[in-house]
Amino acid sequence: MLYRHHVSCFIVYWLCCTSGNIMKPSIYLKGIDELERKCNNILKELSKEKRLIVLSAVRYIRDGIKENIKSQFKVRSGNLLKSPYAVAYPEKTDSPVIGFAGVRPRRAPHAHLLEYGHGGPHPAGPHEFVRPAIDDRKGRALDMVEAKLKKTIEGAV
Repeated sequence: MLYRHHVSCFIVYWLCCTSGNIMKPSIYLKGIDELERKCNNILKELSKEKRLIVLSAVRYIRDGIKENIKSQFKVRSGNLLKSPYAVAYPEKTDSPVIGFAGVRPRRAPHAHLLEYGHGGPHPAGPHEFVRPAIDDRKGRALDMVEAKLKKTIEGAV
């Protein structure tokens, strides 16, 4: 992290050279090599860590989904309990690191019926378990990402 006292390293000196009667100002940046090295270290560390940082945040949300399933449906096993997942896709040239947390529809094809409710001959009301987990944990997940990014950046500087 660059602090105010580091800025003193990057002082601009005006060197005025005289050739005849004409003053030619030129700029010399002291410490620019050190700044460039620190910026490269930060970029290198972030490229290694950002997928893992996002993955830890979506895993935290996934755990909230599992807790909601256990508390609302009184299940201790089964496909619904095994279906929550978390994944973070690596960065590509046209997209950033993307993380998902949710319920696998192939594992629990009935999960959307429980989440949103359904009509039919035996209608049932909604028993939300995914949306409340996301709403409850998204603030803490963002704080986790921020703290880990800050730690990574400070470790690189």
